[in-house]
Amino acid sequence: MSYFIPERRKRKSALPLIFLGSLCVFALYYAFTANQETVPVLPENAVRPHLVNWLENNPDAWPAQDPIFNPIAVRRIYRRTDYRLLWFDNYSLSDTANDLLKQLTASSSGNPSSMVDYRYHLGYFDRTLRDTPQRLQMAAVLDVLLTDAFISYAQDTQLDKLRPKAPKHHPRLRLRDKHITPVNATEGGFQMVSQRSDTDTLLDGLQLANNSYSSQSGRQYFRGYNRGSKTVNRSRYYTQRSSQGRQVYSSGSRYAPSHNARYSTRSYPRPYTSNRSYPRVMPRFRSLSDEGSGLTPSHGEGLYVEENTPFGSDAQALREQLARYRNMAASGRWRPLPAGPAMTLGAKHANVIHLRNMLTVYGDYYGFGDDINSKKFDQRLHNAVVRFQIRHGLKPDGIVGKQTRQRMNISPSARARIIETNIRRREKLPANLGNRFIQVNIPGYRLNYVEQDRVKLSMNVVVGKKVHQTPEINTRVARVVFNPTWTVPRSILVSEILPKARANPHGMENLGYRVVNGSGEYLPLNSQNLKRAAAGGFLMRQKGGEQNILGRIKFEIPNSDDIYLHDTRAKSLFSLTDRDYSHGCVRLEKPRQLAEVLLQEEPGDWSRYRIEQLTTGDDTTEVRMSKNVKVYLTYWTAWVDGQGRMHFRPDIYGKDGLAANQF
Repeated sequence: MSYFIPERRKRKSALPLIFLGSLCVFALYYAFTANQETVPVLPENAVRPHLVNWLENNPDAWPAQDPIFNPIAVRRIYRRTDYRLLWFDNYSLSDTANDLLKQLTASSSGNPSSMVDYRYHLGYFDRTLRDTPQRLQMAAVLDVLLTDAFISYAQDTQLDKLRPKAPKHHPRLRLRDKHITPVNATEGGFQMVSQRSDTDTLLDGLQLANNSYSSQSGRQYFRGYNRGSKTVNRSRYYTQRSSQGRQVYSSGSRYAPSHNARYSTRSYPRPYTSNRSYPRVMPRFRSLSDEGSGLTPSHGEGLYVEENTPFGSDAQALREQLARYRNMAASGRWRPLPAGPAMTLGAKHANVIHLRNMLTVYGDYYGFGDDINSKKFDQRLHNAVVRFQIRHGLKPDGIVGKQTRQRMNISPSARARIIETNIRRREKLPANLGNRFIQVNIPGYRLNYVEQDRVKLSMNVVVGKKVHQTPEINTRVARVVFNPTWTVPRSILVSEILPKARANPHGMENLGYRVVNGSGEYLPLNSQNLKRAAAGGFLMRQKGGEQNILGRIKFEIPNSDDIYLHDTRAKSLFSLTDRDYSHGCVRLEKPRQLAEVLLQEEPGDWSRYRIEQLTTGDDTTEVRMSKNVKVYLTYWTAWVDGQGRMHFRPDIYGKDGLAANQF
């Protein structure tokens, strides 16, 4: 018997394949890792052709939307450094560049202005630096704009325009906890230096330095640009005037003078003056603790520095502008801006020609030659748009977006009607407003203090909402009250304060709220007292102090609407473009400065140092005004300033009867 035994099938082992596969994967991973660690090398003169083209041969070829604000200085720097990148290590930002960006951001946070962000190109950096710039041209653009921003920052710091926000735990120490490399100097130009431990170094800001450039890397050889060898004395000394026999009027004796009170005068930094022409700027406010008072201002107002610009705003100037806008409408040259994308510097669009023609008609564009037919949004057109935006109370960013387009498309005939309405408003006021007065323009959100037809102090204000309109009033300043109390109006008491007091009586007491009986006594916020207040038997009052809704200073102006000018704790509102947020009263951006200029002719010691003393604690001090200072709360949606420029504002309360000017 035979058996058939089939052969077993032979199988090859998989181990060699697994081994080879693992070896390949390992090799690929090693190669990938090595490639990731390889830093692309940027040739030393790789960007030279771009920089020479943009800065020397063809400035119109500049590819970024943001302009170069300091072209002469930037050109000089890159000439001296042979057109190399200054802020990059290969394709990555250097440590110095990152320090500069932190410093610019910190400075902007303490100065809430769109123009600060724009001058420092912070929006461009935010959009571009989210990814590491790998393209050569992008790196070159970033380098130029960083240099331009550095120069703008150095100039602003030199002229003391910036007050970066300080840490709360140390008001005098600026940015130290953020490890920022500030701009510092010795004599003759600008220089970036590492952080120093001396607090005063951070406070001093920028001086002059004259350092030579190294020939190493951009980070090493860039020491700023030389402003010249001329030595300028930057010391600032300003002494407040003192008068003998000044008297303080306190609430303790009602309005009787206190003869035994004498307060020393106070020295402050003096605004710098020299033969060179520098813009008037606000000097730093030295800490009052330097005088041993233990007081440290936290309001951020700065010292009062007198302005001296013409006031204008008379009816005759409006009549001349009325004739001009009527002629503009009759000429047929004006055409509304067609629908299209937002336009800004560097844009190329057919609407740019139309925009340029429109701004020429309005008088904001100063063009010549063939520029009028160019489709490119150039620097001259950008400046014209900014001028238009300033005249119309818009954010001066040079971007023709929705709001700017809306203002531009209000026809000259509609503008003429607005001017006619405002001529009638102006004619209701005295032809001579007085030698010394305060004018608040409600739609303009602006206060001007005027002496001898010259604006001596101006500031932003917050006015009433549309449902709580600030009325037009002609009155005077009767009293200045430091640490005022606030008696809650009946309407606000019922709708807002009583519900909060019932829900959280302890919290409202911490804010200084008390029920006041017929004898003027303060009572706790218990249910029985709140019930009497709701019925109208008792009043509700907030004590003076830091938490008071009127702030630290109130200016009483007699009127039937119970309207005041006063300080506020909501300081952030002053940085907004539209500022109609109050219940009708006018909130002031710089109440201490206004108190200083109003009281300078009153008996007593009213130096800034004394005002700072009176605005601490919670003691209320009232000062009756012996000098007549008029107050005009006006509703001007069109006016001519002292430099002959026509201004328009939206009709926030709908008083002009023109829907096109209501937004």
